[in-house]
Amino acid sequence: MLTLLLVLAGDTLHLRPSQRAVGFDGSATAEEYGTPSLELSRPAGTALVWLRRDGKYVYLAARIPDSTSYWGDGLAISLDTGGDRSGGPMHDDFHWDFRRVLDSSVVYRGEMGRWRAPRDDPDWRLGAERAGGGWEVRSVSSADGWLLELRLDAAWFQQSGARLPGLAFRLFDDQGQDWMAWPTGTGRKHPTEVELHPSDWAAIVLD
Repeated sequence: MLTLLLVLAGDTLHLRPSQRAVGFDGSATAEEYGTPSLELSRPAGTALVWLRRDGKYVYLAARIPDSTSYWGDGLAISLDTGGDRSGGPMHDDFHWDFRRVLDSSVVYRGEMGRWRAPRDDPDWRLGAERAGGGWEVRSVSSADGWLLELRLDAAWFQQSGARLPGLAFRLFDDQGQDWMAWPTGTGRKHPTEVELHPSDWAAIVLD
């Protein structure tokens, strides 16, 4: 119980049921998802993030203002399925480094405190694939910005027992080399460090 209280004292996100059926097409709007779970203020505009449950799936959706389109604009999502808040990425931790051009995205799994690329290939990229083991992604880019939906099997959020799953985000806008991480944390030299420390990630409360 003490561990749970300490986690809840920090940043939290609530995984709530969707009020309407989600159309998994890469678009993310307030009409579809309702009130954002998280708002991230940036020079290019406020990015909106939703976390919703719809039947057997959980959706992580984002709407990212960015009128200066670049293939490498990024949204990284880090997930601690076991909720153990380890000091570095372990086998229950996953990291999706999505790019505005999805073909250039990379997906990692934790191992012994570091991120491991698929097949240990540092040059591996998503390419034309849009799905993996229990996850699938869609994205839409426009003149005003880009949108992304990550659909996960609900089982990803049912493995932590009495502990709470953890979550972190990192955004990159090539214009001005603007980086942002959430949770914000303290003492980091660069926003990318958030994904190296599951102990800093926000708790996901299942409503």
